[in-house]
Amino acid sequence: LEVARGAASVLQRKEQVLRSEEQRLAHVAAETAAAWAATVAEAEADHRRAIILGGRPALERTAASTGSATVRVAWQSTIGVELPAEATCALPAVVAATGTSAIDAAVSAYRRALAAGVAHAAAVTAHERLRRDIEITGQRLHAVRDRWIPRLLATLGELEVRLDEHEREELMRTRRAARATAGGRS
Repeated sequence: LEVARGAASVLQRKEQVLRSEEQRLAHVAAETAAAWAATVAEAEADHRRAIILGGRPALERTAASTGSATVRVAWQSTIGVELPAEATCALPAVVAATGTSAIDAAVSAYRRALAAGVAHAAAVTAHERLRRDIEITGQRLHAVRDRWIPRLLATLGELEVRLDEHEREELMRTRRAARATAGGRS
């Protein structure tokens, strides 16, 4: 029973800490969403400008000459939950002489948008994983507090009743034996 109560206490503290961290991660996810949206809007505006000033063929040549980006995610355990701690985006080198400054600006803007998107994806993943763990912790707490402890208390009550009955039976046997011994001496 004490172990169950201790487990409930630990789970309750864990849930409180997780909820605090969840609020922080929700704030980070909102900030990264805003940053990502802003960089995407900037990239789209630069993209339209690049098409007007540099032409679609020059923009397509630039896009074809760029390589792939690589995303790396470093994970850490926070209160027993594996969360992305840091996400980085390694971008390919920019091709020199892309055509116009408008195309160069669009390339730079899309690079920033990609990096912001990676940061936002990591923040959202961390937030979602933490929320799931809060749900699991809440379910465990509910199971311990509302099922396990009441069952243990009921079992303890039954055992106490049996023990009392056993003690009464023993007391009665002892009295009978004492009377029988006293009656045999007379």
